[in-house]
Amino acid sequence: MAEFRLNRTNDAVFKAVFEKHPEITLSLINAFLEYQGTEQIADIEMIDREIDGELPEDKETRLDILGKTKAGEKVNIEMQVNNLTSMAERIVYYWARNFTDLKKGEDYDQLARTISINILAYNMLDEKKSPDMHSCFEIVDRKTECRLTDKLEIHILELKKLKPQSVREMNRVEKWAAYFSQKTPEKELEEIAETDQGIQAAMEVDDMFTKDEKARRVYELAEKARRDRMSMINCAERRGREEGLAEGRESMIINMLKANLPTEQVANIAKESMEYITALQKKYQAEGIL
Repeated sequence: MAEFRLNRTNDAVFKAVFEKHPEITLSLINAFLEYQGTEQIADIEMIDREIDGELPEDKETRLDILGKTKAGEKVNIEMQVNNLTSMAERIVYYWARNFTDLKKGEDYDQLARTISINILAYNMLDEKKSPDMHSCFEIVDRKTECRLTDKLEIHILELKKLKPQSVREMNRVEKWAAYFSQKTPEKELEEIAETDQGIQAAMEVDDMFTKDEKARRVYELAEKARRDRMSMINCAERRGREEGLAEGRESMIINMLKANLPTEQVANIAKESMEYITALQKKYQAEGIL
């Protein structure tokens, strides 16, 4: 087993386990589909995301992998540790980008089933309205609950809603959530691995990862960057509070922009609109402050 407590939401770990091992990725995907009762998939081929041309700030905030089956179905898995504004809209936007890829001359019925799986380290949905850890969204009629199409399927897994329970009572999604959660004791993870081949394979990759010096270095740098970012955020927030509410909030925002935080993340932390943050950014860029 691993010699230290591994953060499995770390960029380097996530890619090492899921991007390089399609069979493990397939096990994770089917855990979601099995629990929801939707059609399982039998194969997956990983797609290189480097050619997507993502927005620069997405490289700081999005960690995702995209796979495609032989039948043309697409599955996007995103790990999100930062609580960003408009996350629901982001999820739908990226689902739509993956869905709308008709080529010239193709008909709409050739659009493939597109599945979005979003693993969040925080609670996005209201806990009173949506207490369950795993939610699945489709387009349905409010009155009859008739589904408009089977091509859209959006899963959200909120790790903070994971409740303590015995391994024998867990379903497959809950086992994967326990795998990702940093609160799960290693002894419990070993017990879970004995009951799930996909998680067992993932933990074997984890073990090899921790023994690879180069991989460990990449991991540690990613962890340091995350800690530095959080420290900078906390420092900016404290400084903002100390300097007074109105002026302090603006100062806090400028400090975060100077640290090259994505504007969406700045808006979320400052609890301001994207329009306000963008306008402030342009103003201080014109003045040469940014």
